[in-house]
Amino acid sequence: LVEYEASLFDWQLLQRRLTRRARKRRPMSEEEDEVQDQKQTIDAKCKATLACATMLVEYEACQARIEAKGSGSCEGQYGDWVHCVDACAAKSLFSKLK
Repeated sequence: LVEYEASLFDWQLLQRRLTRRARKRRPMSEEEDEVQDQKQTIDAKCKATLACATMLVEYEACQARIEAKGSGSCEGQYGDWVHCVDACAAKSLFSKLK
C-alpha cells in the first residue's frame, strides 16, 4: 500500500510538472506552422540540371523499349537518375537544415 501511494504521488507530481511546462510554451505563429520541405524544392532544381535530365531521358527511353518488347527492367537507369538527383541535392540540402 505504501508503494502504491508513493507511485501515485510520483505520477501526480509528474502530471503537474508536464501541465506547467505546457502552459509556459508559447503558441506557434502561422509562419512556424507551415514548414516547407526544402528537399522537394532542391530536388526540383536538380532534376532540371543537364546531367540529371540526360539520365531521365535515358530512363524514359528504356521504359519505351520495355513497353514495346513487353519484358525487361529499367532499374539501372532509374537508380542512376535517382542517384544523380540525390547527389546534386546533397550539396546544398545540408546547409539549409536547422
